[in-house]
Amino acid sequence: MATHLSRHLHAQGHRIGCVWSRTLNPAKELAQELGTEACTSLSEIPEKADFFILAVPDGAIGTTAAGLRDRQGIWLHTAGAVSIDVFKPYFPEYGVMYPLQSLSKAKPLRLGNMPFLVEGSSAEVSEEILSLASSISGSTEIADSATRLFVHLAAVFANNFSNHMIHIAHEILKEHKLPVSMLNPLLEETYQKILSVGPKEAQTGPAVRDDQITMKKHTELLKSHPEWEKLYTFISREIDRSREE
Repeated sequence: MATHLSRHLHAQGHRIGCVWSRTLNPAKELAQELGTEACTSLSEIPEKADFFILAVPDGAIGTTAAGLRDRQGIWLHTAGAVSIDVFKPYFPEYGVMYPLQSLSKAKPLRLGNMPFLVEGSSAEVSEEILSLASSISGSTEIADSATRLFVHLAAVFANNFSNHMIHIAHEILKEHKLPVSMLNPLLEETYQKILSVGPKEAQTGPAVRDDQITMKKHTELLKSHPEWEKLYTFISREIDRSREE
């Protein structure tokens, strides 16, 4: 998160005052790219800035903020499932700038149309954060913490869970010495159909056809992986239920 955000902010002319990390080498690597300083001590972080962005694990946001309460500026975190109120005991101006995207440090990412959900401790702060987010993305909107949590939940289903299902599919193929790449055209077509007609209309497979014979064959093949068998059975039942809605 820190890598992608800082790169794009820097590219749009924002000056990055410093890069802080608990470990020096990652901070130095990113700081060198951004033409700024790296530090591992909270005491080295500048006393004033327009924005301080805490791109740290969710559980570390509050504890890190507590050690920086004397800094002056708008404090932001980037988490989908953490309330804006985590900053309330420490700073007068604070907010959230949550990018709705799966980020991996090694994979370059265009932020131009990535949704950013923004929340501020006041209307004025919200406008400042919107302006910052709009400098790197054309899709920004205000969303309070409760709304953002629902969006984050939806994103877990859409991204994290579907990704894990593909991981299981890969494991099944690898166990039988089959190339995982054979799934790629199917995945691409599935994604395109979801975008064009919607997920409910794009749904295919034995569950939506109520093909009990095929589903029984599949569950028999999964006996050596009882957790996968449970997933197969439960998801098939849920697909059948949604088909009848």
